[in-house]
Amino acid sequence: MAAAVVSASTGVISTLLPKLSLLIEGEYKLQKGVKRKIKFLKDELTSMETLLVKLSDKEETLDVQAKDWRNKVRELSYDIEDCIDLFTHKMSKGTGAEANLVKKTTSKIKKIWSRHKIANLIEELKVRVQEESVRRMRYKFDDPATNYNQVVRIDPRLPALFVEAERHVGIDGPREEIIDWLTKDDYAQQLKVVSILGFGGLGKTTLANQIYQKIKGQFDCSCFVPVSRNPNIAKILADMLKELKNHQSCVDPSDDVRQLIDKLRAFLTNKRYFIIVDDIWTTQAWEIVKSALPENNLNSRIITTTRIASVAESCCSCLVGYVYKIQPLSDQQSQQLFFKRVFGDACACPPHLEEMSHGILEKCHGLPLAIITIASLLIGKSNKDQWKQVYNSISSAFSDKGMRDILLLSYYDLPHHLKTCLLYLSMYPEDYEIEREELIWKWIAEGFVAEVKGQTLDQVAENYFNELINRSLIQPVHIKYDGRAHDVRVHDMVLELIVFLSTEGNFASMVEKQSYNGGGHMIRRLSIQSEHVGDEVMQEIMDKWSQVRSISFYGLQEQGIPHSKELYSLRVLDFDNSSHIGNQYVKYIGSFFRLTFLHIGCREVTELPKGIGDLRYLQTLDILRSGIRKLPPSIGRLQKLVRLVVSNCVELPDEIGDLQALQELPMTYYNCSIKFVETLRRLTKLKTLGIDLLGRGQLACDMGRYEEAFKSSLAAMGKHGLQSLCITKSNFLEEELMDILCCTAPCLRELVVQGACITRLSKQMVSLVNLTYLKLYMKRIKQDDLCIIGGIPALLFTNLSVAHAPDEHLTIRSNQFRCLKEFRFSSYNAQGGMEMLFLQEAMPELRRLYLNLIFEAKETVSKMGFEFSFEHLASLEHISVAIWSFYDTSRVESAEAAIRNATRMETAEAAIRNAVSIHPGRPTLVLKAERSHLKSKDEGEDRSGHGMDEVLEEQP
Repeated sequence: MAAAVVSASTGVISTLLPKLSLLIEGEYKLQKGVKRKIKFLKDELTSMETLLVKLSDKEETLDVQAKDWRNKVRELSYDIEDCIDLFTHKMSKGTGAEANLVKKTTSKIKKIWSRHKIANLIEELKVRVQEESVRRMRYKFDDPATNYNQVVRIDPRLPALFVEAERHVGIDGPREEIIDWLTKDDYAQQLKVVSILGFGGLGKTTLANQIYQKIKGQFDCSCFVPVSRNPNIAKILADMLKELKNHQSCVDPSDDVRQLIDKLRAFLTNKRYFIIVDDIWTTQAWEIVKSALPENNLNSRIITTTRIASVAESCCSCLVGYVYKIQPLSDQQSQQLFFKRVFGDACACPPHLEEMSHGILEKCHGLPLAIITIASLLIGKSNKDQWKQVYNSISSAFSDKGMRDILLLSYYDLPHHLKTCLLYLSMYPEDYEIEREELIWKWIAEGFVAEVKGQTLDQVAENYFNELINRSLIQPVHIKYDGRAHDVRVHDMVLELIVFLSTEGNFASMVEKQSYNGGGHMIRRLSIQSEHVGDEVMQEIMDKWSQVRSISFYGLQEQGIPHSKELYSLRVLDFDNSSHIGNQYVKYIGSFFRLTFLHIGCREVTELPKGIGDLRYLQTLDILRSGIRKLPPSIGRLQKLVRLVVSNCVELPDEIGDLQALQELPMTYYNCSIKFVETLRRLTKLKTLGIDLLGRGQLACDMGRYEEAFKSSLAAMGKHGLQSLCITKSNFLEEELMDILCCTAPCLRELVVQGACITRLSKQMVSLVNLTYLKLYMKRIKQDDLCIIGGIPALLFTNLSVAHAPDEHLTIRSNQFRCLKEFRFSSYNAQGGMEMLFLQEAMPELRRLYLNLIFEAKETVSKMGFEFSFEHLASLEHISVAIWSFYDTSRVESAEAAIRNATRMETAEAAIRNAVSIHPGRPTLVLKAERSHLKSKDEGEDRSGHGMDEVLEEQP
């Protein structure tokens, strides 16, 4: 049985069917005959769902009638679900033990009325379902004789094969790079493969064809074979055989795939061949084609092209392979191509059109196909108004001229669940950076994510997210230490496509400036992307949004937002950081009983409604960027709350311990009392915790009790699988903190201890076998400490800050930090010098190295100088160094020390530049040296580095 999920293909039928079953089988005292009608609805909708899935598989060839019927059935499913949800909500009210007699009596009267009302609604819905069933029979959508695949479409990439070489711009560098790699004989005549990977429209086919035309004469035989999204493997193999043998008679029409593979292998066994396999969409298609290509050690070569990263990697996995990620054109190359196409000369743009041309090229984002598409509309036009008209209609220009057809290939290739998740991205504004965690929990709230045995919903959703990146449909913006994308952005042309598809299928509606694209349908999802919405547009929205499931506000002013408490279907409510609303709007939130995801990013909102606890489906409450400073006690009734994201200024009530589903409490919280620390042990599902512990001065005589409470809660959370822990101001456990963590939290993946100095590391840290992220603030660091940390087996990211510069040279030895990708090291009081050496085979996977050296204006006597050795870091790609000098010009001795520090800073900089220069891999170096004024401190006060974290975050 298929998983029950909300889908752009089938609407909510999948999730509606179990709800109908519950009404039939449940204890609801429905009127006579109502259950029979509900069973009829269930049976009809089951049949309709099967047909909708079939239609979705043939979406690219559906006619207008089929699309219209599909859309009506989807809308009908939403209406039925809303009716059922509202009925079950009303039936469940007033039944709790806390309800008094008056409430119970009132509730019974309302339930009698609700039963009568649902009977009438079910009858109306039954009539609508019957009408759609009759329409289905009339148009015979499921008639086997109907063949939706009869239309043969022209491949939109075909023209790329027949463009003259001199008309290409920006292709010489990539072409010569790939040819150079292909023609090197550095692998003893083995078969070599290059897989060209990139977004649709970047010119992969064009690049492959240029390489093919330039070097195919060096081989005994060659062919260029397109695979496409729905490949006919037998035809592909037959075409390969014909082109390689250069005649038609070599293929018998009766040959099957196995026979064709045998013929190809027999022909190629003793030949040096060159084959382009263009536009591969699946690893299965590649495996079949590859099986026909023998590894004959004759310097044969293969080039594949694909949009999908996993396919590119598969092409190169078992052979000598190289994935070439094709890049967009640079600004200069884009301009050359554009002017060449419009004016026939790369430097012939008239001055009065230059500014407009820059604006047009910005929208093309370096995609050759997009530039060529727009240029074709401007040939022969020299009037600025004509160019402005094209600029303003660029989206439709892409659609009309083939850009959309190329992107649709990627869309149609998606499975149903990924189509739905991609369409949801149409809710975000252009160029918006979409945060991964926010997006996947919105998908979950909407019901897009299917349950998979052995995985949590957020793990499944993250797989969806990664697959969209893998298919080049969303672009990662910030890549974390573990290779995961923290944020993504949607390319303008993909956004234009999914907005079109969302509007066409009434999946989502957008308001931009004063325009609304929703048409005459009920609004299912709404994204308001305008600071001010006109009265007419807002009235139109309010007339159609009673059944809205998701609302996102981006930049809207408070006076433009309608107030409503009748949004019973609402699942997702998102007030972006740029919207401006006040408390009078959020006071209605408690009545949105189906709300599952709530994000308030407005500083003007300073309180949550007392009835927030009535949102029994709420999973995510994110008020990090709001003005809220206190949560109401009713928060404890949110028994499905998984994520609570607040700032460190928010006061949490004691009822926080009642949140039995809570998994994420990620921020550090101000003034965590003994009672709060004791409460934590009750949160048995907590996986992520940030806690701001009280210090010795704040606790006085309760110090012992506080320590025991923290240890007890930490042990309980560790036992239940705590994975991420951030501790701030832990200065009462300096000596034993690491021992406690090693014993109580073996499942830790991320550990941050900051705000107070750790004085000793535990040798038991090597037992933290799941730890991948470590950030520590230490008083001093010794060679032994580095050895302890370097022995943690799975560590990918390490950030070490030390209050006092090391008084001995530090050596990273072989076989330490075996998996580390990123290493950050910050040293305060570094005027005594620093020596850091990386021995051979140390940190073999390290990609990025960050160093912070902080000089203070005081005399230091040290025999150490500055010495760095990076040349053995085999995988190093980037080094970033920040050197800071802090001094107080009002004090003579401080000014003199500042002069000495300047000399030592120059010495340190020279040592770093020299160490980088001799690295064989030539990693990039970003070096920043700054002097800053700093207030002097009393002679006896220890400058332990507090307050310097903000400085360190500025490192390049």
